Amino acid sequence: MGDPSPLAATKIQGDAAAAPSLGRAERLRGALALLGLGLAAGGAGDLSYDDLKQRFRSAMTRDPLDALAAMVLGCSYLFYQAEHEENPRCARLVDAVLFISTCLSGAHTDVFARTPAGKTIASFVMTFGPALVGTALRPPGGAPAPLETQDQNRAIIERLDGILEALRAPR
Repeated sequence: MGDPSPLAATKIQGDAAAAPSLGRAERLRGALALLGLGLAAGGAGDLSYDDLKQRFRSAMTRDPLDALAAMVLGCSYLFYQAEHEENPRCARLVDAVLFISTCLSGAHTDVFARTPAGKTIASFVMTFGPALVGTALRPPGGAPAPLETQDQNRAIIERLDGILEALRAPR
């Protein structure tokens, strides 16, 4: 994965400053390198697949609202880089943000991914996004059910227990 040191980050960011002279593929690779560097931050040496999975899960569950914002902004940027020269409906970064936001909600839009990289990014967002939205919008601590619902649940359980006893009783 490379050196996750500040020196490596400075080199990647310096390369990003030269982005106007780079082609679309190079800019996309640079953005993916920054994403990889972000996942590798805090670790040393090469990362295994299991380490990457664990870091991804940790990043998503530590603060789901921040992870959601990072997903929308990061994937929008990557989608824009992948699509803007090939897709007339993705001419501005705002178009990419609207597309990625739509992918998160499962709604319909008139923008479609046309490049392989764009399709991959859209598939990633459609796969992981809705679960992340659900986690990010859940009340802290899982918010207990209202008392009415708890009382109703107790009444249903008592009724089911009564039915079970009646079924088990000898005839």
